[in-house]
Amino acid sequence: MDVYWEQFKTPFLCFAGFSGVGKTTLLERLTKRFAEEDIRVGYYKHDSHRFKMDKTGKDTARVREAGAGIVAINDPTHFGVLADNDFKQLTITHALERCDCILIEGYKQSPFNKIVFLDGVGKLPIPPDSKGICAIVHQGTGPLKQFVEQGIPLFHRDEIEKIFDFVNGHFKRCASELFGAVFVGGESKRMGKPKFSLTYDGISGTEKAVKLLSKFCNKVFLSSRADLDMSSLTKINNVERINDDHTGLGPVGGLATLMSRFPEKAWLVTACDMPFLKEDDFATILQKRDPLRYGTCYVQKGRFGYEPMCAIYEPKFIVPLFEAMSRRELSLSRIIEALPFKKLKIDEADRSKFMNINTTEDYEKRNLRIILYQEKEPS
Repeated sequence: MDVYWEQFKTPFLCFAGFSGVGKTTLLERLTKRFAEEDIRVGYYKHDSHRFKMDKTGKDTARVREAGAGIVAINDPTHFGVLADNDFKQLTITHALERCDCILIEGYKQSPFNKIVFLDGVGKLPIPPDSKGICAIVHQGTGPLKQFVEQGIPLFHRDEIEKIFDFVNGHFKRCASELFGAVFVGGESKRMGKPKFSLTYDGISGTEKAVKLLSKFCNKVFLSSRADLDMSSLTKINNVERINDDHTGLGPVGGLATLMSRFPEKAWLVTACDMPFLKEDDFATILQKRDPLRYGTCYVQKGRFGYEPMCAIYEPKFIVPLFEAMSRRELSLSRIIEALPFKKLKIDEADRSKFMNINTTEDYEKRNLRIILYQEKEPS
């Protein structure tokens, strides 16, 4: 059994059964349905028999037989890789985790969650008390009552829409618990003083952000540089400070620290210097959240219009995040651009809500604007 699947952060589901019961046909039809919903599926077949992917005499086969550890081939639209087991974990992790979900054909003896197929006479390929059985697919024959009594969902193998709804729902329910983080550790060079303690209508931007995130997250933290003196900030209850383990890397280092401390959590983040954000902005991103992507974020016009400080980062984002850090890529917007994120368009009229307070002039003008804006809001 390939135990590295246990560390996968992209949700997967196994489809297990005897040969000839229709597993591949069903997976083909499910994949088509997922594609219609713009959900990118990875397919992995676990075969206990030896297989051969290339014809004898072809270039790739000749080099493979000569002893190459990895053989890759590509054309303008596809690529293929055949590799020794030593390379398997790295190759599969990098390739399949970029998908939204993974359908695995096989692994019937594993403890992983699985949909099990009955054969033509209603026989199970594994004992009925095996771990991980989520549902049963049948052909309309055999003793099905026992599964009903056990509370196991039953589907005829032609009930594609019902099976799709079940599988899609299973993946969506794999969404990770959401923690919140307010980034307060900027150097504030243009402002000339710490931005975390700036007040807006009597409340600091930091406390305002904490209160907003607390409405949606089970825990909220302050992400900060270790050398930042925050003694001037009024104490905020029920919030813990986490200092960056990666110094000098800005928000990238702060987010990497948070995700390392709590690798199974998703993160809703914001910054202490974005005072125009409202509860509705966070409610919308929660409502539109796609837990199967690397994250969910707002996007404005332009190539780098992604807003990384009002965004959700799913647990699997930790892999490309650390890869980017190793390349010294310190722009979260650029990292987001290269990945499949769920992107929410910012209306033209709302673009100013995502602006940062960076200078004293910004603060004076926009603090006045906040007061005027609040006066206009209906009570």
